[in-house]
Amino acid sequence: MPVDTELIDEMVRRIVRTAHPEKIILFGSRARGEARPDSDIDLLVIADSSKPRHQRAAPLYGAVSDILVPMDILVYTPREVEEWSKVAQAFVTTAVREGQVLYENRR
Repeated sequence: MPVDTELIDEMVRRIVRTAHPEKIILFGSRARGEARPDSDIDLLVIADSSKPRHQRAAPLYGAVSDILVPMDILVYTPREVEEWSKVAQAFVTTAVREGQVLYENRR
């Protein structure tokens, strides 16, 4: 399935409905405009959660399971993003700095 903005928008809508995040950021080759046809979609979802990090993305993958494109969904809490922001080379810091914000909850 080719990846276009409508497909990514649909993924974002479903993730918002499922996780009610603060922010969703597209990062990696697609955010940099360097994607190849086989490039995956990398999403950083910033949302409150009491679950361990390795369990947080499962419901989000379930919400987009019928979208048949390679993807990585990583879920970090706002506090974790803040803690990692002190480490310049951390992937979270790079994703926040260089990624494209696809959704932001402006409470």
